[in-house]
Amino acid sequence: MAFRSGALSVRRFVVEGDVPEALARTATMAVRRYAWKPVDADRGEREAFGWVNPRNVLQEQLDWEDLVDGHLAIMGVRRDRKSFNKTLYKARREELFEKTRREKSVERLTRQHRLALEEELTVRMLKEVTPTTAFTELVWDMNAGEVYVAATSKALCERIADLFMGTFDLRLLPRFPALAGLAFIEEQGLEEDFARATALAAGKGETG
Repeated sequence: MAFRSGALSVRRFVVEGDVPEALARTATMAVRRYAWKPVDADRGEREAFGWVNPRNVLQEQLDWEDLVDGHLAIMGVRRDRKSFNKTLYKARREELFEKTRREKSVERLTRQHRLALEEELTVRMLKEVTPTTAFTELVWDMNAGEVYVAATSKALCERIADLFMGTFDLRLLPRFPALAGLAFIEEQGLEEDFARATALAAGKGETG
């Protein structure tokens, strides 16, 4: 597990709103609804994205109890992607078009027929490809109302925030270091000290 393997880079978020009282009763169905499912190549899917148990990434039926340790929810996100080489696809497409023209004894295929053949080839090639897989772990401190995501990619963190919102109906807001510092200053009653330090730093900047 990433959070137990030592130092790592994380992005910190604040959960907007309180943990629902019914969470313990509803969370299992919620995470199952948004759980990771294999890429369905028959439907032309190229990606799968959803929740997994980081302690057992192959667990098929997620249970909320398996993800919770006291006031912490330790969750994983799995992303599978399938892709194939575009040059190879174009070559096989032209080969398929030519074969079909010979079989049907026609000089040209209709646009509808070409699209159908392209879809058929796409599904076939997706089935031939092994997906690339990535795992991301997050920890939700339900007492503090904070979430730590073991990723720094903005796009990935935004997708995870969307997944969290869809699952729990709770919005994640970035916890920027500056905001965390201001919150600490307020909690410790250090506003006057901070104001003096800021004025002193500003004065040095002007004289420098």
